[in-house]
Amino acid sequence: MTEVSIRTRGRAHVRAEFVAPDDVDDQLALAAMAVDALFALGEGLFEPLSVDTELACCDAETGYPLDQPRAAAPFHQLRLVSLPETVVIREVWNGTRVEQRERLDRDQILDWLRAILAEQECPQPDTIPGWRQLLVETVRARLPEGTSDGDELPVTYGAGMIRYPVERAADALWVAGPLATHHDTAPFEVRIVNEAGVLSLDLSLNWSLWIDTDGAGRPDIEAAVGRLSALGWDVASADPA
Repeated sequence: MTEVSIRTRGRAHVRAEFVAPDDVDDQLALAAMAVDALFALGEGLFEPLSVDTELACCDAETGYPLDQPRAAAPFHQLRLVSLPETVVIREVWNGTRVEQRERLDRDQILDWLRAILAEQECPQPDTIPGWRQLLVETVRARLPEGTSDGDELPVTYGAGMIRYPVERAADALWVAGPLATHHDTAPFEVRIVNEAGVLSLDLSLNWSLWIDTDGAGRPDIEAAVGRLSALGWDVASADPA
């Protein structure tokens, strides 16, 4: 069985940037580019169990998100109806409006974003509703082959050890987090920021399986980087922490 640790400090990251073409200024089109990047990263690697977004009033000419005026309901979360019993989804922002779906695929997330953007009203005539960032902080991650052979995986966490629950689905083994008992244990976290069509992506790698150059999941990270690059993102791959 592979030795695994959770890196609570000095996490590794994959960072990337994408500049939308000049003729793309629609907020939903920009959101589609961000969601496509999320699923390109996650293919065979992880699945989002929740997505948070922060909406903003944007300058109508440039699309840049403004601090003032504020959107009437800026914070929203979409989450799966059915979650592993051991997993917790935290409220990233106070006053977040939560919706649930049976699945969180590309179409479901974009339909949700389309609906909440359409509901927003910005009080000034030269502003339009838009989005400032998308966050994924709760995921189900596929374990590399040979990592575990049972329904629990011993994972070093600080000075202790967690017996991390393992589930089998689609002929693969998966772990989901963060755990309700340990808030800082999700295998991956994703943040995508939108600044007037300049999209910045940060994938946090939190487990040694995917951080270490000799980790069993490191080839999966390099493959994810390749998929993101193929979409036109300028990617900086993570170095070991």
